[in-house]
Amino acid sequence: MVVLAWQLYEEGKLLEAVDPEMEEYPPEVIIKYMKVAFFCTQATASRRPMMSQVVDMLSRNVKLNEKQLTPPGFFQDSGGTSGEPSDKKSNESSTTYQMSSVPVSITQLTPR
Repeated sequence: MVVLAWQLYEEGKLLEAVDPEMEEYPPEVIIKYMKVAFFCTQATASRRPMMSQVVDMLSRNVKLNEKQLTPPGFFQDSGGTSGEPSDKKSNESSTTYQMSSVPVSITQLTPR
């Protein structure tokens, strides 16, 4: 969803990503919230704002510097599962994902 919204942002069509049920909210407010979300999902973690800055961006009339925006990072499958059970009695499996450039391992317990 973030990637699609970013593409619409680059094309100047960001409002196309908005649910029509949200028509009661002013478009400029929706756009502002979406742009703040882009700041929070930038691929480079050091470029993301601190929560106190996010609160300021959302609660005050702060002009957002869109020139600082970079494309978002997104969850990307890096090659399937790892840690396959060695026998059928195992109740754990593990899948490795890559988020931006930081490897993440997610373990999911499954019932017997």
